Amino acid sequence: MNVKKSTQDYYYERINNILHHISNHLDERFDLEGLAQLGNYSTFHFHRIMRAYLGEPLMAYIIRLRLETSVTLLRYSNDNIGVIALKVGYENPSSFNKAFKKRFGISPAEYRLNNELLRENKNSNLKFKEMKNLTSQQPKQVELESKDVIYAQVLGDYKTGAGKAWEKVCAFADAKKLYGPKTEFIGISHDDPNITDVEKLRYDACIVVSDEVKAEGEIGVQKIAGGKFAVFTHKGPYEKFMDSYDYIFGKWLPESGKELRNVPAFEKYLNDPGETEPEKLLTEIFIPIQ
Repeated sequence: MNVKKSTQDYYYERINNILHHISNHLDERFDLEGLAQLGNYSTFHFHRIMRAYLGEPLMAYIIRLRLETSVTLLRYSNDNIGVIALKVGYENPSSFNKAFKKRFGISPAEYRLNNELLRENKNSNLKFKEMKNLTSQQPKQVELESKDVIYAQVLGDYKTGAGKAWEKVCAFADAKKLYGPKTEFIGISHDDPNITDVEKLRYDACIVVSDEVKAEGEIGVQKIAGGKFAVFTHKGPYEKFMDSYDYIFGKWLPESGKELRNVPAFEKYLNDPGETEPEKLLTEIFIPIQ
């Protein structure tokens, strides 16, 4: 049994390393043989292994991440389209335009224009929602050091997937006695449900650790980037996060004049959902800004 579990753990560790590398290097060209070597896989079997785990071919996964990341940059940055193309791994705007139009049916320029018009039309609804779950319309700004975390990533609907991820990472932390009185619990929702298919949404359940911990099985290790953040406090059920994010990205961000940094936003959970009524849950939402 121990040998089997060790083999399974090693299997997941290698996949985690590959996916973490991809998500943090979207501006680079990927050599599939190099990715296979990173995970210590035979190139002969590599494609089948990754397809079975992801539910789609690895190259399709990489292209999808590039294009869905570009949508976020088109929406919330002032970068020109050529710069965005480079940031998501396209060497020239022409190839980026072609891939984007194939995926979304319109060009990047058309998408950016349509998003501006949509944002203007949505503002009245956003004003109605803005104070429902956010304790303030204006965030505090903080400078953070980077954080070392253990994490479990799941693919699928945030409503169900997040709970599964927390079960995994909390069981690991409990077994390794990693909890302390000031333990921080952080969630990273990598994808926008309005862009990414529900079954492909990526969520990381993270626990901050002070000592070095080695990856083990489905539990990976990563560093959450530090820097400047705008911090909002969400009060209420986690199911209402989308309303808060809609206000933050649809109203506060364009009116603030702030530029986003190219690192993930994250959520810091301040109380225990198992012991707190949904209406009283407190969550800090950290938005990375320049």
